[in-house]
Amino acid sequence: MIDELIDLPASSVEEFDRKGHTCIRGLATPEELSFFRPEIEKTAHGGRYDHRPIEDRDTYGKAFLQVHNLWQRNSTCKSFVFSKRFAHVAATLLGVESVRLYHDQSLLKEPNGGYTPWHQDQTYWPLESGKTVTMWMPLTEISAEVGSMYFVTGSHKMGNIDAGVISDESHQKISQWIEKNSLPEETYGPMQPGDATFHAGWTLHRAGANLTSEARPVMTVIFVADGTRILEPTPLQDFDLKVWLGGQLPGEMVDSPMNPLLYP
Repeated sequence: MIDELIDLPASSVEEFDRKGHTCIRGLATPEELSFFRPEIEKTAHGGRYDHRPIEDRDTYGKAFLQVHNLWQRNSTCKSFVFSKRFAHVAATLLGVESVRLYHDQSLLKEPNGGYTPWHQDQTYWPLESGKTVTMWMPLTEISAEVGSMYFVTGSHKMGNIDAGVISDESHQKISQWIEKNSLPEETYGPMQPGDATFHAGWTLHRAGANLTSEARPVMTVIFVADGTRILEPTPLQDFDLKVWLGGQLPGEMVDSPMNPLLYP
């Protein structure tokens, strides 16, 4: 496991509080990533459920191949997801003493994969606001041509902008909202394997298309503050309530075996 902690600069915490996102370079070493990457990619490939040609998928399907909860499928993947180093960073950014796992997911943007529309993750999560953070870590170098994610700075303080499900239509609606509210759009550009971005649940984000011949494998881990209460779900949140929270109900705390304590 990746358990050796790092000293997170106060500037990173300040940036996350102010912007709703931050980037931590070298959070994992190249040697650590070279150990975990083969098992993550093998497990993600084995869990793939969408085998349609990319041209037959909708916008969301073209954006990436998505596989969830690798930690339950492979012991090496579990060691990665359960890293105390990653969870400590998440807890520090959220300003809490302890965090639990919400779920993990592998995101593979294929060669010639489409763009990822603007969206807010928390739209799909029946969880209290301000209690979640997502780590997004590439397993290979991301070139300037492909680029990392784009974030709308300050959008985490605006709450749900109610753009609907991820689609071309929601992307257009959010683009208009960004322009109307004059919020800045930022990206961290090229990234090395082991670099990681962290963003809050309500932070608007998107990614460009992959117009290269190489796949862009990314591993994400979503952390939730210990003591977070489950909310009555909206129609968009019914799936998450049933799948990621171990059978718990609205009003209860997130603490099922599906959501283990990762730090401390």
